Amino acid sequence: MKPRLKSSITVLLLIAVCVVNSSAKKKPKTPPDPMFMAIQNISILPVVDARAGKKASVNLGKLQGSLAKTLKRKRYPVVAAGSTGEAGEIAIEDMQAADPAYIKKLGPPDERWVLVVFLEDITSKITFGSTGNAELTGYLFDKEEGKLIWQNKGIGQSGQGGLIGMTMKGMMKGAALDNAVLSLLGSIPRRPKPGK
Repeated sequence: MKPRLKSSITVLLLIAVCVVNSSAKKKPKTPPDPMFMAIQNISILPVVDARAGKKASVNLGKLQGSLAKTLKRKRYPVVAAGSTGEAGEIAIEDMQAADPAYIKKLGPPDERWVLVVFLEDITSKITFGSTGNAELTGYLFDKEEGKLIWQNKGIGQSGQGGLIGMTMKGMMKGAALDNAVLSLLGSIPRRPKPGK
């Protein structure tokens, strides 16, 4: 009797676990945020170098391209803008203030959504290996409404230990920047495939 009772309890527990797992898988997906679904095209302005003091060289055009590629993977139509528009030189304080009159001057006049990204820090150093760190801040504006609709900070790190890592110091900045881009844009929701 006891072995039969134990096996019955075991079977009941397995059935309960299966029912719980199958009901958890059938949860409906949360619908995408309508604010992000309304975006028709994001104009990525040239990346602003906001680092203080002596600056290591960074290819800001390549960084702008990396931002565009990441947003395209999330199914957003994007274009890399060649200038900041009527706004001229952009300061981070202007983004934080989010003055509607200033926002409407950002980027090309015919674009509605503009993304402004600041490179705040990037370093690489040699230890017994090498490491890289990067920090980006981004702001997405709706020019028609004159308001900030998204902002985030992205921090990226990379590293490689040992003698091989010591020879890869130059690559650590690029890897850290790539990780910072993913971290920065990670909170922008992926859009569903067209037709879904």
